[in-house]
Amino acid sequence: MRTFALLFASLFLGGCAAIAPLASEVETPTAVFTSSPTVSTSTTSTGLGATVALLQQAQAADPERYQFALEQGAQISPTADGRSFYLLWLPQGSDPSNLPPILVTLHGHSSWAFDEFFLWQSYAAERGYGILALQWWFGGGEETGDYYLPQEMYPLLENILRENRVRPRTVLLHGFSRGSANTYGLTALDRTSGNNFFLLTIANAGGAAPDFPINQSIERGEFGPQPFAGTHWIMVCGMNDPNPERDGCPAMRRTRDWVTQYGGVVEMLIEDPNGDHGAFHRNPANIRSALDVFAQLLGQ
Repeated sequence: MRTFALLFASLFLGGCAAIAPLASEVETPTAVFTSSPTVSTSTTSTGLGATVALLQQAQAADPERYQFALEQGAQISPTADGRSFYLLWLPQGSDPSNLPPILVTLHGHSSWAFDEFFLWQSYAAERGYGILALQWWFGGGEETGDYYLPQEMYPLLENILRENRVRPRTVLLHGFSRGSANTYGLTALDRTSGNNFFLLTIANAGGAAPDFPINQSIERGEFGPQPFAGTHWIMVCGMNDPNPERDGCPAMRRTRDWVTQYGGVVEMLIEDPNGDHGAFHRNPANIRSALDVFAQLLGQ
């Protein structure tokens, strides 16, 4: 059976000349995957065609960040359901049989996986961590159905992590803004699945919305009485966030208490006194403080 990478490359070569550099990356793969994911029976060429269109849209939105990912050697692959794509990058010299810790990151609303990869890459390289950036918005609209739900995302992430033999409790899950709002459900799913991939979750400028269905499921006890038991968290906010009750410090303080109520350990609440919605990545000290916590947890 043809691998995702080869099928993706054939689509590019068959009529997507605007993104030909990706085809050359796939035709000469580096040792990023320990084993290439195979095309599932539910993945069709039509679905992959939609994924290519989504990737073209991402490239057009910010050609420089797209090119940056290619230059850094990120491998771009379609998701197993054929609806989207993800970036996987590992530091040079990584051992495919013993992967380094991985940073899984979710972009904010109406954004792109290339944005989070660009913002994280230098810090991940400094620490020797890999990056998995999922494109979880489908490129149009702001309704719930225009994004993956946590219940849809988690199996995709699980598949990627398993295919690449990522070890439990070596993953940092990060979400920004709307991505942050989905980290609570994803972390609960990871714990109740027994996979325990996520060692630390960074909820960056996006609180736990009480009307979000998976959060309501958590509150009803559908994930057990303590779904966040054994989880570690960092909450991030800017004091000048334009939506303080949703994304700013009032929201993140409230979310800290909510996560703690269900068994989570909040290692740090970063309240940037000069920051706005993007305070975390705009202040390198915030990023390094968070990665220091991750390193400490890895060493325990």
